Amino acid sequence: MTKILLICHDIPSLSVGATLPIYHLIKQLGSKYEIHLISFDSEKYSLDSIKDKLSTTNTLKIPEYHSLKNQLKYTLKNMICLDNLKTHSFLNYYYKSSMSHLINRKVDAENFDIVITDMPMAFYAKNIKIPKIVYAFDAVSNYNYNMYKKADTLFSRIYWYLNYYKIHRYERIYNLFDSCIVVNKKDKTLLERDVDISINVIPNGVDTNFFKNKNQTRSKLVFLGDMSTPPNNDAVKYFVDNIYPLVLEKRDVEFIIVGRNPSDYIKSLDKNPHITVTGSVDDVREYLKYGIIFITPMISGTGIKNKILEAMSMNLPVISTSKGISGICAVDNRDYLNADNEIEFNDAIIKLLDNKKLYKYIADNGHALVEKKYSWTTSMNKLDDIITKIVENKKS
Repeated sequence: MTKILLICHDIPSLSVGATLPIYHLIKQLGSKYEIHLISFDSEKYSLDSIKDKLSTTNTLKIPEYHSLKNQLKYTLKNMICLDNLKTHSFLNYYYKSSMSHLINRKVDAENFDIVITDMPMAFYAKNIKIPKIVYAFDAVSNYNYNMYKKADTLFSRIYWYLNYYKIHRYERIYNLFDSCIVVNKKDKTLLERDVDISINVIPNGVDTNFFKNKNQTRSKLVFLGDMSTPPNNDAVKYFVDNIYPLVLEKRDVEFIIVGRNPSDYIKSLDKNPHITVTGSVDDVREYLKYGIIFITPMISGTGIKNKILEAMSMNLPVISTSKGISGICAVDNRDYLNADNEIEFNDAIIKLLDNKKLYKYIADNGHALVEKKYSWTTSMNKLDDIITKIVENKKS
């Protein structure tokens, strides 16, 4: 049986988009492969649902800092050690010498056939002398560069440019791997400027058995996401400032913002009698089944938006900007409604509120799209093929 060392920046969970592919890798392929997991543990997520698919697990606790000041203090402290200087892990939030030693000991003690790591942990694996796959997800440096271009203060421009510079250099280490995986073609094209190895596109999927719903009414608007991130804050601000007032002129419809770690700006919106801010919730399905039009007014960001796939799986019609739908092979006016300015977005919402037939048509087609192209089984079968090819090439 092929033996895999799997390295992740936190416990793989259904709750975090960045670890979803790793979670489903374990769930879908854990019976076929012998998987050994090494990860940090923020103590937020549990291994209970996947531990039966893992041969061994080794975790190290890592503190979580929400403020930039505390993050810098933590990373600067980590910089001042010989091991960090040798590995060039400057200003790396996930650098920890004990993690480096743990991974090296594990590799020396076990005869692994292949290593698979997510993007934040790739620098730990870059010099391991066995076949390696980096699950990069998307072109993170491009996101930081876009944030730098739109920054409106000197401090934020410096902050985002330094992030861009650091991550752009970091992404070049992918050349030390055998394969790089991203979630859409756009990110593949961006990375190909600096990465010469094989870059494979494996779209994120959705668990259609978990995200299901038969309630189809049209009483609320919902936005879902990690509310600490700039792209999600930008999207909500754009909607609240430019689109929602137009909607309220015609319909008295509630807007619900669902997601963990709401920023101060997002929290302040809860004072508006038409807006509800939930913060972290135990089960997002509870907020996706009661008569929802799902909106994704994204104006920045990268990668596939898992939240759109989850909404489509729940038979909810989606209204999205081109930026939001990027990476998903959906057709406008069939699988979703595209709206790239406030007038189009307002018109799309009013149409779905007024037209039951259109609501059902968009919802049903979106659901069919997810069933056909975006199941986790399909995605992990593609990963399985890549693993098999790399391991066989090693043996030949």
